Amino acid sequence: MKKKLCLIFCIVSCILMMAGCSLSLTKTNKNFDKATLEKNADSFVKSWFSYDFESAVKSMKEQSTEVDEDAVNQYKESVQLKKEYGKQGKKVDTDFTISSDSATVVETYTTSSGKKLIFSVTYDEKGQTSSWKVEEYTSLGQKMSKAGLNTILSMAIVFAVLIFIALVIAQFKHIANFQNGAKKEEVKAEPVVETAPVAVEEENLVDDLELVAVITAAIAAASETESADGLVIRSIIRR
Repeated sequence: MKKKLCLIFCIVSCILMMAGCSLSLTKTNKNFDKATLEKNADSFVKSWFSYDFESAVKSMKEQSTEVDEDAVNQYKESVQLKKEYGKQGKKVDTDFTISSDSATVVETYTTSSGKKLIFSVTYDEKGQTSSWKVEEYTSLGQKMSKAGLNTILSMAIVFAVLIFIALVIAQFKHIANFQNGAKKEEVKAEPVVETAPVAVEEENLVDDLELVAVITAAIAAASETESADGLVIRSIIRR
């Protein structure tokens, strides 16, 4: 039991030490005073509403040197937002995110159109503005409705693709029947080639009869004439 308590005490001590170190690193940077950061963010928002972004975009495009496309796109978005939301209203909320080498101030403002804008300004370790972003304010209900709509659209697209694939697979049997029918029509359409009758040569039986008669006569003569000294005299009479 004592070992468990000692282990828990060591873990809690390490966590507190790490938290204390992070806090000490944040406090050592004098440029990240919340009041100063908020004041600078307020000045940035005021200058954003009064700045002529259209003229800045034109001057950037007229420059002979290379133009930063990201900056041009950011300025164009600012032009559209100013046209849509109108003039600056009241500040609604301020939020800070501070670390040892950077700090971000997020402020929410109302506008003359009745909508809200969110300004995010990031500062480097010297307290200078390193980046900024302006976007439309969306409530939790709007975010949930947008996420639900995206989910429904995604599911609808998936089901539509599955139905299309099922319809294509169902047409395979019709394609096979069509191919079989085309093959049968090709077999029926093939012309029948008539073979020419082969001439049968008639056998010459007259010569065969003469040959048989000659052989028969020779056999008969051999049986009738035979000399005493064993000589056989054969006479062949041609008829």
